Amino acid sequence: MMTIGDIEKLPECERAVARASYQYYRALLHGAPNPARLRLRQIWLAEIARRWPGVW
Repeated sequence: MMTIGDIEKLPECERAVARASYQYYRALLHGAPNPARLRLRQIWLAEIARRWPGVW
């Protein structure tokens, strides 16, 4: 798993997706409550859709 420091070194166009992914999976690993996990998942999926339209 990348660290926040690693994510900050990425090109700007890739940072948002990587950061959203990091936050979502970190919440999963640490057992965050369902509402928080769902919110982070929605943010992550929105970033994926924004970065790569038509992926789904």
